[in-house]
Amino acid sequence: MKYIFDAAFLPCEALKEHDVRIVVDLLRASTQITTFFDCGGTLLVPVREVEEAFAAKERLGKEWMIMGERGGLPAPGFDFGNSPLELMQKGAPEKAVITTSNGTGALMRAAEGCPRVTAGCARNAEAVCWDALCSGTRTGIICAGRNGEFSLEDTVCAGMLIEKLLALAPANGASEMELTDGAMAALALWHHMGPDLAAVCRESAHGRILSGLGFDNDVFFCTETDESSSVPLLKEMEGLTVIVGR
Repeated sequence: MKYIFDAAFLPCEALKEHDVRIVVDLLRASTQITTFFDCGGTLLVPVREVEEAFAAKERLGKEWMIMGERGGLPAPGFDFGNSPLELMQKGAPEKAVITTSNGTGALMRAAEGCPRVTAGCARNAEAVCWDALCSGTRTGIICAGRNGEFSLEDTVCAGMLIEKLLALAPANGASEMELTDGAMAALALWHHMGPDLAAVCRESAHGRILSGLGFDNDVFFCTETDESSSVPLLKEMEGLTVIVGR
């Protein structure tokens, strides 16, 4: 069986055909989403805009919370920000609407033309890679980027996931593996800058911004590897795009 592994550095790229796509927004949306399910949350509704989040809560009911950020901080009226450590300390709500500057839009873009989309990060790296290998032979890793620009930490994390896919695939029947140019570039960047993801993040533009906002501990939390078995999965449920955990 032949596996093909691909990586796109931005969601706005012309995406190849994939059986499954893993969306990576390491700092912090995909880590936040993973932590939501680790902390007992059951249902997330991703939306692109702040106004959509408030409209969704109004429609879904007052028991729904809103989480996310703009400029790294919770927008006025949000119940939670985009800090996974805040979720761990306060406890995740059962159901929430989430909107972030980059990650939620990347998830919805990845869903275009692909039957299976998951949220991946360092903390659930092995779990999300196993899920991808069991879901098809063509895996694409989609980096969320930051404000439409290349993101160093997302791409280095994508390279780590490519390395894990290569290591795990033979145990799932792979007799041949092929990397696209994007996957080779991400893997090369991981080999050049890894394995210290925390150092990469602290040097990246986004990591420096979060540090300036007082989120150093979030950065370290987001770079811990294989601490979660949660695989957040995007799906349609009663006409609504939702994220569920598995």
